[in-house]
Amino acid sequence: MKTPLSLSLLLFVSLATSLLGAEIEKPTGTYASKITPRAVRNPQMQGGLVRVTWSEIEPQPGKFDFEPIQQQVRLLKPEMNWTLAIHGGWTSTDSPGSFPQARRRPLSLSPGWLVSEFNVKTFSMSFRGNPVQMPKYWDPTVQKRLQMMLQAVGDTYAQDARLKLIYVPQMTSNGTEGHFNGVSSETLYRAAGIDPRDANAEQKFGDLWLKAAGETTHSVLQAFPGKAVAFEVHELFRSIKIPARLIAQFQKKEYEDRVGIAMWWISGKTDYQPGLIALLKEYPGDLYGQVIGRSDQSHRFPNGDYTAVFRQAEELGMRYIEPWNYEFEHDTSDKAMRKFNATTKSRYNKR
Repeated sequence: MKTPLSLSLLLFVSLATSLLGAEIEKPTGTYASKITPRAVRNPQMQGGLVRVTWSEIEPQPGKFDFEPIQQQVRLLKPEMNWTLAIHGGWTSTDSPGSFPQARRRPLSLSPGWLVSEFNVKTFSMSFRGNPVQMPKYWDPTVQKRLQMMLQAVGDTYAQDARLKLIYVPQMTSNGTEGHFNGVSSETLYRAAGIDPRDANAEQKFGDLWLKAAGETTHSVLQAFPGKAVAFEVHELFRSIKIPARLIAQFQKKEYEDRVGIAMWWISGKTDYQPGLIALLKEYPGDLYGQVIGRSDQSHRFPNGDYTAVFRQAEELGMRYIEPWNYEFEHDTSDKAMRKFNATTKSRYNKR
């Protein structure tokens, strides 16, 4: 009688430990922010970020096409891992011809059928100087369709041992980063039905944003059990109040120690969003990041020193960063990447 009881207890403890996040394999080291055949030849590349838009993987409601994901995963070597970013965001642009063709900009990040078939309301805003239509993150239909899409992706990929991290989709300027750069505060407040003159306008918008962000994050957690999750943060309204609330929220037990914070603007500099950098420096949870640009864009880095990126990542205690594919293709920083890979692997005892 003791053996079955002991076995049951062991299984219970194992399950509980997994649910608490202790057994979650979280990525470490350097992953390419874009997977290319040339980048994968670099031995310092531990894996790569697969980036797709919601509109391309769900072109029709409930009809999914995962070939855009598969095309990127197939480029990886068998020993390489991958992470996943599904961009939410705007459903249409008022001037599609204004996007440079060379950048291969999609006609939408989120599917247009949200508006045409489900009557989701949007608001007009600017994305890199171009007028676009943005659904509201807190719209119940948007949240429901995000949950359905994420569950479909999870049904296909949640058991893939090489998938180490999923970013939470956001209804923001680029659909993964948590910002509305170039969008006025008044536009955002009015989209949320908030009087811009209200003394508590930022608090009220934050309440809506946290509820939506938390709901989508839970959808990711449910769709990808046992996987690490990341939510990217930026200042909102030139303030750290809302991201600070998000960071505190994701430390609650209900998030299972699986939700980390992402910073897609690592540069080595401390004069861009310094308050948020200071906040992340004290953050006790998992941090992930993406480098702000290519190493040949010297103006992006302190005194043109690209290696400051790795020093900043180590100082912040980041598990994982995504240099651009350019660095892997041209062997620009192999020594720094080798050191970062070794340091994070040793510190977190995970690959």
